[in-house]
Amino acid sequence: MSRGLGVGKETTFGTAVAAQKWYNIIREDITARKTILFDDDTVVSRQILKGTRGAESVEGRIELYLNSQQIGHLLKSLLGDENVSGSGPYTHTFSVADTLPSLTIRSILDDIREKIATGCVIDTLEIVSEIGRPRVIATVLGRQLTLGTPSTPTFPTQDDFLHGEASITLAGTTKKPRRLTLRIANNLDVVNVLGDFYPVKIQPRKLRVTGSFDLNFESDAEYQDFLSLNQRSLNIKFIKGSHSIEFDISTFAYTSANVEVRGRELLVGSFEFEAIKPTTQDAVKVVLVNDDSTAY
Repeated sequence: MSRGLGVGKETTFGTAVAAQKWYNIIREDITARKTILFDDDTVVSRQILKGTRGAESVEGRIELYLNSQQIGHLLKSLLGDENVSGSGPYTHTFSVADTLPSLTIRSILDDIREKIATGCVIDTLEIVSEIGRPRVIATVLGRQLTLGTPSTPTFPTQDDFLHGEASITLAGTTKKPRRLTLRIANNLDVVNVLGDFYPVKIQPRKLRVTGSFDLNFESDAEYQDFLSLNQRSLNIKFIKGSHSIEFDISTFAYTSANVEVRGRELLVGSFEFEAIKPTTQDAVKVVLVNDDSTAY
C-alpha cells in the first residue's frame, strides 16, 4: 500500500473534502492535540482526582522535496490569494491576503487507516536549499483529526528541483551561495469560543519573511551593506524545463552577518535577513509555473 499525503482546499472551514493532489513526502507528524483539565485548584486531596475534556486542535509538520506539482495548495493556504494566467504551462502568482483558505490533509497509514485533518492552515513554510534536492518544511495548525478508509493515491510524475537548477540574484547580481533558507511565517492565532471544543477559526497575524545564506567570502560587499544598513533585493528561482518556482523579495534588511576564521579553512560569510513590504509589492511574491490549469 502506498503512503502519501493528500491535500484539498476546503469550501467551508473544517468540512472535509477529497484530496485534489497527492504529495510524495519525506515525512509528516500531524497529530491531534487535546487539552485535559485537571483539578489542580481543588483542595480535597493532594493528588489529582479528575481530568476532563478541554480544547482540542491539530498541529504538525510536513517535509517534502521542492517540486512544482507538489506545493501549490501549501502556497495558497500560506499566502491566501492566487492568480492563474497562461495557456500551458500555467502561471500561478501567489500574494498575501488577510484571510487564508483551509485545507483537508489526508495521510495514508498503509492499508490500515487514513488520518484526516480538517481545517488545516499553513503556519510557516521554509525552503531549505543545500547541495542535492531543496526541501520544503511546512508547519500546520488545524481544527480536528479523524480516521477513515485509506484512499488510492495518484502521484505527480514531475521530478523534484535540484540545487544546480537554482538561480540566485542579490541586488541585481548573480550569486552562488553555499546554502540558502527562506522562511515565511503567518504567526497564526487559533480561535476558540464557548460551545465548541474545536477551533472555529484560524487567523493570521503579522506576516514575517526571514532567511539566511552562506557565501564564499571573496569580497566584503555584503558585509559592508550589513554594516551600513543598506537594503537589498533578492530573487530565488528554480527552473526545470518549462516548470519553475520563483520567490521574489524586492526589499530586505540584513539582521546579522558573520565571517568565522577557523585555521586555514575557506572563509564563508553567513548572513541573515528579514523582508520589508515596499509600496508596490508584498514582502514576498511567489510565482509557480506548472501544468495545473486551475487555481488551487
